[in-house]
Amino acid sequence: MVGTTILSELGTEILIPICAVVGIVFSLFQWYLVSQVKVSVDKSSGGDKNGFTESLIEEEEGVNDHTVVQKCAEIQQAISEGATSFLFTEYQYVGVFMVIFAVLIFVFLGSVEGFSTSSQVCTYDTTRMCKPALFTAVFSTVSFVLGAVTSVISGFLGMKIATYAN
Repeated sequence: MVGTTILSELGTEILIPICAVVGIVFSLFQWYLVSQVKVSVDKSSGGDKNGFTESLIEEEEGVNDHTVVQKCAEIQQAISEGATSFLFTEYQYVGVFMVIFAVLIFVFLGSVEGFSTSSQVCTYDTTRMCKPALFTAVFSTVSFVLGAVTSVISGFLGMKIATYAN
């Protein structure tokens, strides 16, 4: 059965962004869970071993010297701050790249038929009508920007989770 589709074109246009949002929400949830584990020793906690108040280093390594635990907490904080600083600097460059390429995508795809707003006969199948060039340009540009923003958010959350977890 050639030509059978599982989802309509509109269904795929809706499903793909929903999957991206679900992935980002899941990453945020995981980041929240990991960030609740405290590296430093907190004497005020009641020793709750089933909650988020347990001491990660003492439980994993059996370290009883609180200066070692404090030093590890300081190192983790410095790594986290350095990673965040790196990401913000990197994303300034990525932002410029995203804007330039979004404009290029819009201009090149929109100018194919002179930014037309009327449907054209498809070049690959003369029996079908294709969407207007302006629609294709806008849809492709928005898709590129959403993909880039999703990638930036995923990279940021991945770095935060990695620095907390490590």
